[in-house]
Amino acid sequence: MKSNSLHILHDALPALVLLGLSFFISSCNNLTTSPSYAYIGGEIINPTLEYVVVKHQGEVLDTVTLDENNRFNYKIENAKEGLYILQHKPETQNIYISPGDSLLLRANTLAFDESLHFSGKGNAKNNFMAEMFLKDENNSQLLLNFHKYTPPVFLEKADSIRQDRINYLAAISEKKNFSEEFNQLAREIINYENYDLRERYTYLVNKYYRDYSRQFPANFHDYREEIDFNCVNIQCSPGYKRLLENYLINYSLAWCADSNLDGADCYSLTDVANVKARLRKAGELIRVPKIREQLLEKIAVRGIIMAENKENIVSILDELEALNFPDENLEKLENLAAVQLAYLPGTSLAAVPLLNMEGELVTTQDIIRRPTVIFLWSVYDESYQNEHQVIDLYRKKYPEVDFIGINLDLSEEPAWRVAVRQNGYDPATEFQLAPARIHKEAFQYFLTKMLFVNDASVVEVGDVYLSSPEFESRLLAFLN
Repeated sequence: MKSNSLHILHDALPALVLLGLSFFISSCNNLTTSPSYAYIGGEIINPTLEYVVVKHQGEVLDTVTLDENNRFNYKIENAKEGLYILQHKPETQNIYISPGDSLLLRANTLAFDESLHFSGKGNAKNNFMAEMFLKDENNSQLLLNFHKYTPPVFLEKADSIRQDRINYLAAISEKKNFSEEFNQLAREIINYENYDLRERYTYLVNKYYRDYSRQFPANFHDYREEIDFNCVNIQCSPGYKRLLENYLINYSLAWCADSNLDGADCYSLTDVANVKARLRKAGELIRVPKIREQLLEKIAVRGIIMAENKENIVSILDELEALNFPDENLEKLENLAAVQLAYLPGTSLAAVPLLNMEGELVTTQDIIRRPTVIFLWSVYDESYQNEHQVIDLYRKKYPEVDFIGINLDLSEEPAWRVAVRQNGYDPATEFQLAPARIHKEAFQYFLTKMLFVNDASVVEVGDVYLSSPEFESRLLAFLN
């Protein structure tokens, strides 16, 4: 680990030397001048993409290409102190930057969070944040055992976790001389993680353990008065974003109960009334454009991809329009809605154009002769090989069913054909969706969603996932 870090540092020395030289020169001219820029660089082991993306307050600053050694180096001009995002899909990492920092990171995508390590100027703040992130993820163990803790006991445990982290921050801050700006931001993140713990516990108790729902201490939800729904400085913090989502979920359940709607529907987070209630409340509370757009989109996406009919889809889109959702974002969700329409029972897929392995244009009705399960996949989704293996098991178990794979990498025929041949997939069961007006990004939400289609190419089931425990029972019901 140390030798690799030194190797990275050695490769980054030219940039760091220039940084130090420019600082020395400017210091000679004006002793009060400090750098207005910062550097971020490092190495991504086992990269999933050829680049990393740097963001600040919801805006993309740049896309930085990895070199032949999977390393990168980026200069942030006019760096502002605060949280930034370094994205290497599917991983997203918060980093804290101050002007003058020269931060180096090293991470292995096979165990990204556990392997992440920072060095260089600014490393202490970021190693602290990475450690806090791992501890926050461990909170899930407390929630898994939520039924063991009455609300007063859970509150005591949650507040104890929060205080331990505040104390640790104070201790390491004194040792590493953190700035007051960083200390304040770190305390906010710790507080919002505590609020989120309480929101998630509230949902679990109200849904699964109603006996506890009458035991909430009067002060259990006092923090709700302190929530800033427009906190720009920590808008990219995972705990803060989760808190906003879970607060809205609990709000919608309370709204549903007060509206005398069916109790079962209240706890279905994809029920159209529930979805629209969360959209309206988010639109009312949140004013910062990026936070607002991202949250509205996340709520709407979930409602659309699980919508049971066309009317529900249209209703969600109308709600977004009433909230003045930006036109370019609305177009993306309209694309998503167009895909979901194909998953509604009774929809005919007969005319859907496909390409076969010979490059010939065919339609779905040309290839469907009996009960068929259609699954979508992409060469850019790491799970496609495992998905094909599971599908092969079902092929052997249910020989009376055809399982058809449709690749979604539109206009990228070579990559798809190479993957089919290299993995030994049956070319007679593999097709690619022909170029369409729908943006291919809209299909990413459907990669594990199955279509059960009858011999007339009409959808009978479109709301089941391959990973669902009820997949096989739904398949048997379809056959019968």
